[in-house]
Amino acid sequence: MSAGTESTGTLGIVDLVDVCRDMRSRNQALFEQVGEWVADESDPALQRWFAVGSHRHAWHADLWDERLPKIPMEGGRGDVLITTGRADAYRQHLEQMVADLDELSPRIDATLDPSTARVITLVRADLVDLLDRAPT
Repeated sequence: MSAGTESTGTLGIVDLVDVCRDMRSRNQALFEQVGEWVADESDPALQRWFAVGSHRHAWHADLWDERLPKIPMEGGRGDVLITTGRADAYRQHLEQMVADLDELSPRIDATLDPSTARVITLVRADLVDLLDRAPT
C-alpha cells in the first residue's frame, strides 16, 4: 500500500493517521493536477471527466482530513506529477487508489472506527464511478 504500512491485521491509530495523511495528500495532489488540465483540454468528454474528477478529489481530501487528529500536523503534497498521457495516467492513479482502499478496508475495525470504514466505502465507490465514466 502506498502509505507504507504493513498489510496484515487491524490498523493501529498511529498507522491510521499515516494512511489518512497519505490519502488526503494524494487526493489533494490529484485535485490540483487534474484541475489544471480542465482549461487546456480540447476534448469535451475528457474536459468534463477531468472537471468531475478534480471536484471529487477535493472532497475526498476533505473526507480524509476529517479522519485526522485536529492538532496541526505537517503534511506534504502527494507524489503526483503527470505531464503526458493524461487520461491513461489518471486511470492508473484511480486504479491504484481503488486497490489501496481494497487493501485498507479489511484492516479497519468498523465497530471501533465506523467513520473511517464509511469514508473508505464512499471514496472507493466514487473512484470506481470515475473509472466507469472515463471517456474511451
